[in-house]
Amino acid sequence: MASGNDAKRRGHTRIGHLTTPIPTACATAVRPIGVFLPGHNRTAAGRPRRNASETVGSGCYTLRMRSTPLLRWLARVALAIATCVAGAALATPAAAQTSGSLSLTSLSFASKRVDVREQGAAVTLTWTVRNTNPDAMYLSGSIRLRMADSTTGTYVGTPRELHFWLYSSWEGVRHVSGDAQESTYEYDFAVPRYGRTTSTLWVVAGFHALDDTGATLNLEGAQLAGHRPWLKARTAVDSTPPAINSIEFDGFEPYRFVGTHARVLPYRATLHDAETGFWKGTLRLAGPNGQILTADFETNLSSWGSDCRPQSIGDPTMTCRFQLDVPAGTASGVWQVSEVTLFDNVGNQTTVVPPTTAPVTLTSNEVLSVSDFSVNPNPVDNWKQDATTRIRMDVQGAQNGIATAQIEFEMHACRLDGSGPTVDPDGATSFGIIVPKGTPECVVGGVLLVDGGGNVATYGSPYGGPAPELVITRVVNTVPPTASAVVLTPTTVPRSQAANTRPALTMQVTAPVAPLSGFALDLYDNAGNLVVNSGGGAGTAPDGTLHLYGDLPWGIAAGTYSYGFTLIDESGLQSSYGVNGQPLPDGPLEITITDD
Repeated sequence: MASGNDAKRRGHTRIGHLTTPIPTACATAVRPIGVFLPGHNRTAAGRPRRNASETVGSGCYTLRMRSTPLLRWLARVALAIATCVAGAALATPAAAQTSGSLSLTSLSFASKRVDVREQGAAVTLTWTVRNTNPDAMYLSGSIRLRMADSTTGTYVGTPRELHFWLYSSWEGVRHVSGDAQESTYEYDFAVPRYGRTTSTLWVVAGFHALDDTGATLNLEGAQLAGHRPWLKARTAVDSTPPAINSIEFDGFEPYRFVGTHARVLPYRATLHDAETGFWKGTLRLAGPNGQILTADFETNLSSWGSDCRPQSIGDPTMTCRFQLDVPAGTASGVWQVSEVTLFDNVGNQTTVVPPTTAPVTLTSNEVLSVSDFSVNPNPVDNWKQDATTRIRMDVQGAQNGIATAQIEFEMHACRLDGSGPTVDPDGATSFGIIVPKGTPECVVGGVLLVDGGGNVATYGSPYGGPAPELVITRVVNTVPPTASAVVLTPTTVPRSQAANTRPALTMQVTAPVAPLSGFALDLYDNAGNLVVNSGGGAGTAPDGTLHLYGDLPWGIAAGTYSYGFTLIDESGLQSSYGVNGQPLPDGPLEITITDD
């Protein structure tokens, strides 16, 4: 790795920085990047000497060299990446980049050159932000790093975005010093070992800052050139493109309704690149009549919700989840993955026919269709046990019967009874449904039918089709539980034994609709004051018998006390008896506490 002074001694001349975009006043539309040409001298100040071909004051110049094969090649590169910038397109290198009250006063790598061919290395990037607004109290922002193609100057690979906050450190970015008026930050950039060639250029391509008063600073490409925000690495060469492990439909079932609205198909791909890593790709689906659908997907390290992410930290295997857009009116039929094009982070490209992937069937229900959805009976009584009902529908256009039938329910556990479809006397097709005990309702989310000819009809949200609008409900309970034959034992307790005694209430409970679910049990003194209460869940024996157990507090005074209780069923209906409730046929539930 050579320092700037080393570069001078070796006769290297820097002819430019990466800037984007190039103003139209310059004669090239590509982004220039910094390269060093052998044999060019600098002035004592480190600036390349101007020659007769320079236009003084224009910011644009070319370089004259002796004609050798190497220098002619370098001249072509230099021409493609010339740093001509007209007028004020670039700020003066020594000046801060400013927007309103915010300015970027410095931005630089600790070293301009690093060799990572054999061993990894980190180079510190440091920047300072100034704010002339004395009322600002906080600052945050981001920096975007990009790899640049050494020939064209265009960016390649996944952008790397660094986030910084005043007084905080996050994901390797450190707040070094300062306050909201001027603060400095550092980041140790782990320079990737691989590049497209043995020379790889990394550039700060974007800078963003925001304070708590709403002031912002946004600098892109050429606006950052005055800070020389680049780093050149000697790298090992990555010449192999990514590989695909698998790609598959990522939905519940590989069927989708199209109709007159655009839809999406979810896919999941597993990719592998052990050198520079996966960058981006394109999926192609082939359908009827030669039609093609495509979807692009890309790694985005600047987004915490990226669609492409490694399976674990440092893992070269990437899992991507993305969606393929299906325009309205797309042809019905079978669509199959035909090929996938993949790029790694230095631009190596491959197009492959992936391993066998299940096809997706699109339909607009134009051949096989369904109408008049209904449920009978509805509502159902499943308070105490599973209930059964039937979903009915009129099926049109079926060829050779129904080969596949699926009905999906939202949230709850209703399900097909497994008996298959039947044709009712009125011609409707019906399916047996089991409604589990206690399920309050079942919303039909989707219906899928495939006939013997392969025609498909889809309805509901899982398939993007028209909603069947079916809800199976539970009968409403209007009858609360009742108690009879209530017996209290014991009815007399010595005061010394009260704390160790649990009086028992035994009764017969009738719950004609909803089963019993809970109780409350209260003990009152002879003046009607509450002494102790208890409660909780409760259930009856198969014959309707219920046992409730009360408590007698330690130190209870001698005297006569009475119990009152409340029964609660699963629908929330309740009945109260005894004190503050309806009277019991056999009289009050009294217990006497005697002195020893």
